[in-house]
Amino acid sequence: MFTPEEAPDVPAADAPGLEVPHTGDPAVDEALARLGEAAALPLEEQVNTFDAVHRILQDRLADVDG
Repeated sequence: MFTPEEAPDVPAADAPGLEVPHTGDPAVDEALARLGEAAALPLEEQVNTFDAVHRILQDRLADVDG
């Protein structure tokens, strides 16, 4: 874990020029898009978004491992 002083400088999801990658998998692409939009949401909605995206990605991995 990083202290605030040690945290790496990572651009915000809505930073100009930062593009959400397209994977070719519609479920994964939608999940990544939702993550990109999360920064603009209130904290509680961010947590809900992260939980939903986590479930989507877990389900997709389970389908692949299937």
